[in-house]
Amino acid sequence: HTDRFKAAASQRSISNWISKFCTTDIGYYFVEDQNGATPWNNMGKLWDHSPLKYADKVKTPTLFINSDQDYRCYLAEGIQMFTALKYHGVDARLCMFRGENHELSRSGKPKHRMRRLQEITDWFDKYLK
Repeated sequence: HTDRFKAAASQRSISNWISKFCTTDIGYYFVEDQNGATPWNNMGKLWDHSPLKYADKVKTPTLFINSDQDYRCYLAEGIQMFTALKYHGVDARLCMFRGENHELSRSGKPKHRMRRLQEITDWFDKYLK
């Protein structure tokens, strides 16, 4: 919520720990392990830890990179934050890779790995030059 960064890039986004609890292939224990809470024993804590809660304070232009077959960090997580930033007037871009999963940067199709790097480079060039 500062002017510290001129631009940001989010990959494999988690924007809402409440929705994340029931939508990940890593297992239901992950969210509780990371946050010490579940939607049933402390929903407020999960919301407090969710970037989406603070979207109205974000000023940093943000690129979101997600894959449509990522079952670890569902596309919906990136879409939620992207939509919230756009709603609040922050420049944001959503780059979605069809047919890719959580491993896009490591074992995705070569053309997609190259495009991912180009998207990041172009985004930072736009704001840092």
